[in-house]
Amino acid sequence: MNPPPRTEMKEKAIKAKAKGHKRIEQGKKTSADLIRIARQMFSRRGYANSSMEEIVLKAGVTRGALYHHFSSKEGLFLAVFENAQAEIASRIYQASKDQRSAWGKLVSSTFAFFEACSEPELQQIVLIDAPVVLGWNVWRRVDEAKTHDTLRSLLKELIDTKVIQPLPLRPIAHLIAGAANEAVLFIAQSEDPKKTFKETWSAMETLLRSLRR
Repeated sequence: MNPPPRTEMKEKAIKAKAKGHKRIEQGKKTSADLIRIARQMFSRRGYANSSMEEIVLKAGVTRGALYHHFSSKEGLFLAVFENAQAEIASRIYQASKDQRSAWGKLVSSTFAFFEACSEPELQQIVLIDAPVVLGWNVWRRVDEAKTHDTLRSLLKELIDTKVIQPLPLRPIAHLIAGAANEAVLFIAQSEDPKKTFKETWSAMETLLRSLRR
């Protein structure tokens, strides 16, 4: 006996919904695979020396599938850059979460930022290619979205608890973030990164301590 029309329609709707979910999940997987493979290539060869043809070949997808997810090579790089910045933000969080005091969180998270940006893979994407490919305005927008909320939150707690001087929150957050960004750029361009890291971190630590009351 054939099922009633309403039951048949319901079954079709359920199947269509399941198919839609599967298509969405497959799309997310394809996007994640493209970002992962592109990140590997961009970090090893740099943006200019990485080809879209090789990326789609390694990902096992068509060029049309790539452009379905990312409108251009620059769009794919932006996704890679955001992915790298998210990793840095995660490392900052992991480094600070076990610290009991806000001051300990500030110092440990800043050091974690220095360490992450001293790795060649992240240096190539975040410090070398991103400012050139995306421009400083986009670079700053992504950087602020990933890390500035945490920094401002820590500084507010330190000001409220009278650990550091009562300075205007947004300006001091931008100054510290700017100093940290310039510091890791300086380390990345150094001929002796290990020595420069040690000296620059010592200077950064002294700068942070100068904020204390």
